[in-house]
Amino acid sequence: MVPAEEIARRHAALQEELAADGLDAVLVVEASDLVYLTGVMADAHLVVARAGEPVLLVRRGIERAIADSPLADVRPLGSLRELGPVLAERGVRRLGLEMDVLPAARYLRYGQLLEGIELADGAEAIARVRAVKSPWEAGCMRRAAAQLGEAFRAAPDLVAHEETDLAIQIELERVLRRAGHQGPLRFRGLNGVMFYGAVLAGPDGAVAPWADTPLGGPGPNAAVGKGPGGWRIADGDAVTVDLVGAADGYLADATRTFFRGEPRAPLAEALRVCAAILDDLEGLMRPGVPAQDLYRRGLELATDAGFGDHWMGHGPARVRFVGHGIGLDINERPFLAEGFEAPLAAGNAIAVEPKLVFPGVGAVGVENSYLVTESGPERLT
Repeated sequence: MVPAEEIARRHAALQEELAADGLDAVLVVEASDLVYLTGVMADAHLVVARAGEPVLLVRRGIERAIADSPLADVRPLGSLRELGPVLAERGVRRLGLEMDVLPAARYLRYGQLLEGIELADGAEAIARVRAVKSPWEAGCMRRAAAQLGEAFRAAPDLVAHEETDLAIQIELERVLRRAGHQGPLRFRGLNGVMFYGAVLAGPDGAVAPWADTPLGGPGPNAAVGKGPGGWRIADGDAVTVDLVGAADGYLADATRTFFRGEPRAPLAEALRVCAAILDDLEGLMRPGVPAQDLYRRGLELATDAGFGDHWMGHGPARVRFVGHGIGLDINERPFLAEGFEAPLAAGNAIAVEPKLVFPGVGAVGVENSYLVTESGPERLT
């Protein structure tokens, strides 16, 4: 259960951000934001105003919300029409919504019901608060990282003896669950599909993704279109093991690459370059460094090594980032991406993943999760 003082700290930080954005309140309905600000998952609307206590209006699951959330004001919500009076009590004239994920139908419905209230974007204020992790959150992420340690210790024997990448994936999922993995994961955004990660062997590792990720894989079928497809591992194949641990809602992300037998050219050298890039980027994981600098430095080093065309994908499927924030979602602020100029801050939790992809041959890479601190990065994985 999330401590009451942790929830109170988050609300106080959010109220400051609302004031900075000129919002009177924010209306929260998205799952990860609800968990972050209430400590529980429910079918609910949370109202956080610039002043005063928040109110959680629950449509389904109110008994658990009352029992598990430290919020003092938890009420049933029988109809969306009840939102107007609650907002009027707080003098709300400009209301923030989670514009990045809110369905259009729901937005239009709010516009009909909340006459006289200006609807604006509140997602940015929430994202800025969530980007800085507390010691309590960091503790959850360390437990998630420990799960990955169990999986990576089991991986070499599985790579040596299992016939396919899918078989390795299944066994590693078992290891993760026995290590305490919660199962479901969250990926923010439209069509966000998240699993334990992916084990990709041989050419499967170079199958272009439909998602905004450097690696994709064919998946079990065309309806899923990502993850292992059952490639039968042969001598010389690279096997990338990209996994996500999850404890108390919080995630840790890491990748290791293994080989069956003598690696095919140029995979061994490419993996050495990825490891060297990650070592170099650790020197930039400090408060005040623009997030995009890590991407640019990684691309520079990959290009200097002769692998620029394979950096973070290939062809039109290449992504323009080398990492991302992590927390309750796998894709949080900050984004270590071209165009993301905001500087890193102490408390940011980031996954950094230099990867190189070779069509028809495979992919290699390494990834660790880090906590940014004033004295440098703390490696979680």
